[in-house]
Amino acid sequence: MLGRWKNGDQSAFETLYERYAVMLLKKAYEKTGDRETAREFVQEVFLELLERKDRLEIHTSFKAYIFTALRNRVLNFIHRQSIHHKYEIFQETRPAPPSNDVESYLSHKELSLQLSDAIQQLPEKCRQVFLLSRGEELSNKEIAERSGISVNTVEQHMRKALRMLRSGLQRTILLVGVLLFQW
Repeated sequence: MLGRWKNGDQSAFETLYERYAVMLLKKAYEKTGDRETAREFVQEVFLELLERKDRLEIHTSFKAYIFTALRNRVLNFIHRQSIHHKYEIFQETRPAPPSNDVESYLSHKELSLQLSDAIQQLPEKCRQVFLLSRGEELSNKEIAERSGISVNTVEQHMRKALRMLRSGLQRTILLVGVLLFQW
């Protein structure tokens, strides 16, 4: 079936999708506990197959190959969740900034909370890329390799995340600026 698809038979790809998508979806849901994330991972696996069709070399069975691709995405997802959880704990237990000014501390705390909320509002992929970039300080290339996406896609997600964060925090930043200039 794989050979037929690589030779140009699109219906062979559709058959592969029909044969394995439900199994992958069940496994992804079992591991993530989230239907939308599971669907996204399955779509990514098959999209990657389409994108890499001409240079695709499978040295195992097709089933083993796609389940490994899915497993890697799930492991990255679990790792990102762990990092996000650690980041939240860090934010909650972080010491107060060195200042005697209570209003300054409260403004900083409010900005920090709003930043956390704004990060949570980002689309899943943008949030993951942003946290890998800013939280783990990975390069775009490292993020692309870890996430199984192109460097260009990483850059697009970062631009979108930063644009959304700027937009979402614009009012807060203006208020903090006004408060700072009043002193």
